[in-house]
Amino acid sequence: MIMLYSPAPLPPAPLPPYHLMLRHPSPLTIFLIYILGALGLTYPLVGHLFSHIPQGTEGVGTVPFFNLWTLQWNIDQLMQGYPNYWDAPIFAPFQGAFAFSEAQPVSGLLAAPLWLGLQSPAFGYNAIVILFLTLNGWFTYWLLKSWEVSSLPALLAGLLMQALPFVAQEMGVLQLIAIFGFLWTFLFLSRFFQGQANWHTIVGLALGTPVTFFTCAYYGLYSIFFLPLFFLFQLHKRHFELTTLGQLVLAMLLTLVLSDPFLYAQQQQIRHYGFTRSTTIIENNSARLNNYTNFLDHNVFYGQLLGRESGQGQHLFPGFGLILLAVLGLFGGSHKRIKIYLVLAIILAFLLSMGLRFRLGDIQPYQWVRDYVPGFLQLRSPFRFAVLGQLHLALLAGFGLLNLKRWLPKSGTLFSIIIASLAVLESLALPLPLQPVPDLHMQASWQDWLRQQNPTPEIVMLPFAQSSRVADFEQTTRWMLEGRYFQSKMVNGYSGFFPPDHAYLRDQMLQFPTSDGLDLLREIHVDYVVVHHNMANTPSTKEMTEQLILVFHDGQNNVSIYAMKPPDEP
Repeated sequence: MIMLYSPAPLPPAPLPPYHLMLRHPSPLTIFLIYILGALGLTYPLVGHLFSHIPQGTEGVGTVPFFNLWTLQWNIDQLMQGYPNYWDAPIFAPFQGAFAFSEAQPVSGLLAAPLWLGLQSPAFGYNAIVILFLTLNGWFTYWLLKSWEVSSLPALLAGLLMQALPFVAQEMGVLQLIAIFGFLWTFLFLSRFFQGQANWHTIVGLALGTPVTFFTCAYYGLYSIFFLPLFFLFQLHKRHFELTTLGQLVLAMLLTLVLSDPFLYAQQQQIRHYGFTRSTTIIENNSARLNNYTNFLDHNVFYGQLLGRESGQGQHLFPGFGLILLAVLGLFGGSHKRIKIYLVLAIILAFLLSMGLRFRLGDIQPYQWVRDYVPGFLQLRSPFRFAVLGQLHLALLAGFGLLNLKRWLPKSGTLFSIIIASLAVLESLALPLPLQPVPDLHMQASWQDWLRQQNPTPEIVMLPFAQSSRVADFEQTTRWMLEGRYFQSKMVNGYSGFFPPDHAYLRDQMLQFPTSDGLDLLREIHVDYVVVHHNMANTPSTKEMTEQLILVFHDGQNNVSIYAMKPPDEP
């Protein structure tokens, strides 16, 4: 009798370490991957962290410098205990000038340790840029994991979220990088409705909306449309239990306590001046259909490898790779409610981005939004809704990557990595345009002289901005950054809104010194006129001394300070 020997089956070969890392990455590994992703997407910033900040597509330094000043004001007020937070020393004699634009208090808090510890405004600012990009990926990963997307597709979708073309376009506008606030709220709302209604989830849910508003008020207002819709698609009959409703009410009350006092104070300042945007401005800043075919001029694939030129206007093309993965995500029978929400949100974001250009006959739905939704009368750029279209595409792409793994059990991992890498490459816009941080004059003798005056003087700096164009305010934002050293209230300023009659003031300062200009400065209680004679378009010393009194001259920097003569003095 012949016995056939059948050896015991060998145990499966152990997975290589990198394979295990992809299947079950630790939270630290995930965070480090997204930090590396952020550093790659901002190249060559990593080599200039202490000297430059992102300029993106801004063209000039005005907006990046203004955001640098915004963080600086937040940090200075933090160190002093917030004595006069809204009364920033610009646009004197108007009060509440810090409320005229994005306040970004959370961004200031996050930047403070490195800014102060290393005494480097550039590094503090850049650390926030890298952190925001990292959190964009981080919250995408955990949100998709909460929707039962496995680790690798969730990880790759997070990289797609970091590389969104809209974020690349707005690298020079700090607050518009911070899309993680939406994802934060979505994550904790998902966990809450999945039955994880512990204190950690309730507090996380309560913090989501304040973090969104206090990093980017634009995105906070946008969430008014998308969070309720997401809420409805997560809601089931089982959530109508008294305990669940009570926990939800508690989270909402905490949200109101954390956000409403600040938002109310800012709105009071804005309402005091009656700030609104005209329909002409809104229409000019509404997306056009052809904007959705435009890529960034410094896009690596289309602009540099293929040598194609993009069209005029906003660059809102999400990329074929992202669209393809999002379409693949529609398949499969799981999480139908979430996928329906994602599709509706993409459509809603697209329509809202069209602003006043979208019509239904004679009806403009966005005008209803402006009339009935608080805060939207002050928003200038509906095209920015496009970021939410791209955000929801990236979330749907996470399901697409998951489907690839399921459909291709042997090669799905490698194929998913290749497709996601190509989608990131398609969106890649490098090298990131950078702006050198101004070399601020901190020890100039004219600054010392102003700092010694008591009470705090009100000054106007010349040359004044030559027009209302953003580029003409770059020097103004440099003076705003220097303002912490000479400690005076400037008539000059730059912000999202400008005080009433600022255009008339500019016209008078461009002709200065004239009798009308002198009368205007006396009317608004200006103490000194500071003239930078080494700059273009400044009045001559002779013209100034005929009308004002020279009280100080800084020969090294060629800056003169003139005092106002009494109106009856010849």
